[in-house]
Amino acid sequence: ASILNCASNVARQELEDGKDVTCKCFVNLAGRYRVPEIHDPLSKFGEEQRAEMMKKGFFEITSAWGDGRIFKVTKEDLDAYKLQSVADTPKVLVHLKKDSSIRVLTIHGHQDEVVSVQNAFRFDEEIANHSLHVIKQANHNFNGIKYLDEMVEQIVTFYKSVYNET
Repeated sequence: ASILNCASNVARQELEDGKDVTCKCFVNLAGRYRVPEIHDPLSKFGEEQRAEMMKKGFFEITSAWGDGRIFKVTKEDLDAYKLQSVADTPKVLVHLKKDSSIRVLTIHGHQDEVVSVQNAFRFDEEIANHSLHVIKQANHNFNGIKYLDEMVEQIVTFYKSVYNET
């Protein structure tokens, strides 16, 4: 889920708990501008995984990083992702279009084949107080840790500018 979705969920929970929510900024890493209204996350997986989900209520996937980690994906996980993505992103975007006091930094890989870099350009056009940093050779996962230093530098610089630190 994009940072916009996560931030929206945190803010909603804080408000429900009666806390004052003052958000100065977001960092969006390779976020999707808008998830289609009818989005089935299960469609991203193979027939075998879909059959296993229908039979057992979950399936397991192995980490693409080659580190041997195994993740259990449940129907509840997919349903929560589906609802969160469809419901929250447009609401948060409408707010960010109007409220220029909230600053947003988007970092996106130009070689991203999961979420096109066009999404980042769309955020840049639509959000009132937005900064964009595109990493030319990075993919959706920013090539592991290859661009970590560049990303951290961008985020630290962004936070310092938000909080007027030098």
